Amino acid sequence: MTPEQLKSSILQYAVEGKLVKQNPDDEPASELLKKIEDEKVKLIKAGKIKRNKKLPVVTDEEKSFAIPNNWQWVRLGELLKPEISLKPKSSFKYIDIASLDNKINVITNYKTCIIGKDKIPVRATKLVSKGDILYSTVRPYLKNVAIVPNELDKQIATSGFYVLKSLEPTDNKYLFYLLLSPYLTNAMHEKMKGINSPSIKKSDLKSFPIPLPPLEEQKRIVAKIEKLMSLVDEYAESYNRLQKIDNEFEDKLKQSVLQYAMEGKLVKQNLSDESAINNLKEAREEIKQAINNKKLRNEKYLKAQNNGEYPKNWAVARLKEICEKNNAAIKRGPFGSSITKSMFVPKGKDTFKIYEQGNAIRKDINYGSYYITKDKFESLRAFEVKPGDIIISCAGTIGETFIIPSKMEPGIINQALLKLTLDTSIIDKDFFLLEFKSISSQLKLHAKGSAIKNLASLKYLKNKVSFPVPPLEEQKRIVKNVEKIMKAISELSK
Repeated sequence: MTPEQLKSSILQYAVEGKLVKQNPDDEPASELLKKIEDEKVKLIKAGKIKRNKKLPVVTDEEKSFAIPNNWQWVRLGELLKPEISLKPKSSFKYIDIASLDNKINVITNYKTCIIGKDKIPVRATKLVSKGDILYSTVRPYLKNVAIVPNELDKQIATSGFYVLKSLEPTDNKYLFYLLLSPYLTNAMHEKMKGINSPSIKKSDLKSFPIPLPPLEEQKRIVAKIEKLMSLVDEYAESYNRLQKIDNEFEDKLKQSVLQYAMEGKLVKQNLSDESAINNLKEAREEIKQAINNKKLRNEKYLKAQNNGEYPKNWAVARLKEICEKNNAAIKRGPFGSSITKSMFVPKGKDTFKIYEQGNAIRKDINYGSYYITKDKFESLRAFEVKPGDIIISCAGTIGETFIIPSKMEPGIINQALLKLTLDTSIIDKDFFLLEFKSISSQLKLHAKGSAIKNLASLKYLKNKVSFPVPPLEEQKRIVKNVEKIMKAISELSK
C-alpha cells in the first residue's frame, strides 16, 4: 500500500467511527448539536451573523454508511458561520489557490498586496480568520485545503475558496480532516461541472451530509490521525527509497534485456532464416546506384561491419541503409521561419496538421491543434508524414518514438521531430523501436544546447550509429520475446 493510500484509509476509518474507541461517558453528538444551535442563536441576536434558511434533515438514503450510536448525521452547513465578503481598503496578505501546498495542506506562499501600488486581484474578496478552513471549489480532487494560521488572521483570500468558519464548540481540525477524506472528496468529484476548470458550487458543500462525533471523540480522532500521519510520513521515506531502488532495478533489468536482444543472445538463431547480409547487399547496391544517378545526395558515412560482435547471419547497417531509398526517408522538421505561429489557421476542410513532439512523447496521433493551409503544406511537402512513418522527438525529451497509424490527418512534422520511412523488407518497425530505445542514451550524450538539449545535427545518427540487423523472421521473434519478458518484469515490480 502506498503512503497516499494509507493516509486515505486512515481518514476514511476516522469519518466512519472506526479509528478510535467510543466512550459511553462522552456527551452524545445530539447534545453537541444543541450547543451549536444555541451559539448560532446568540450570534444572530448580537447581529454578528444573519439567520439563514434551515437546511433539510439528512435522509436515510443519504447516509452512506453506519455510524456509532452516539454520532449524528448533519449537513455541513449547520456547523458553519457565513463567509464574510470584504473589499480591501488597506494593504493585506493575499491567499490564492496557488498559495496552498496540497501535498502537506498548508499555506506556503501568500503574497502582500499594497493598495495604490499593486494591482489588486478582482477575486480578493474573502475575509479570513485564524482557524478558518479554506477549501478550493475548483478541482476539489486536488485537495487544496488548509487551515488559516495565526499570522494570516484578518487577511484576504480568493473567492475561489469556500471559507469554512466553524461554529463553537465544533473541533475545526476534525472538519479539516473530514474535508480531506475519500468520503467527501469522491462525492465532490462527482458533483464537478465544467471542462477546463471543473468546479463545485459552495452549496454542494454546505448541503453535504457528514457524520458528526461527540466533541471529545472529535478531539481523540484528531490526535490519533496526527499520530498516525507522522508514522505514515516515516513509512513514506522508506517506501520512496524502496520505490527508487525498485525502479532503478527494473530499468536496469529492462535495459539488460534490450542489450541481450540487440546482441543476438535473447532468442536462438534459425539457420533456415534468410541472412540479413543478403538484404543489406541489395540495399547498398541500390544506394550506390541512386548516388551515381544523382537521385540521392552522396553523404559520406562509415560502412558498418559485423566484427564478430553479432551472430553470423546478422548484418550491421547505418540508418540510411535500412530506410527507403529517397531523399525524404530521413527528415528533420523545418527550422527557422519555415513554420511560425503567424501561419497557423483554424482546423478546416483544406487544412493540414502540424505534428509535434507531443505526438511522439504521448504516443497519441490526436495530440496538437496547429494547422496550416494547403498552399503552405505544398511548399513544405518534403516534411510530409504518412502512415507507417516513425517520428522521433529531437528536442528536450530526446528519443521518444511513435509509429504513425493508418488513421491520421494529412500533415507535416515540426522542427522538434525527425521522421523515418523504414524499408520493411530489411527491418521490422517494432524491432527498430526496441533497437532505437537501446541507443537513445547515446543520442542524449551527443545532444547540444544548455537550457534545452537538441539533436541539432543528424550526422551522428546517420553516419556513426550502428544498427544491428538480424534476419527479418528473427527480428519478429525478438520483438515477441522482449514484450513477454518486459511484461513479466513490470508485473514483478508491482
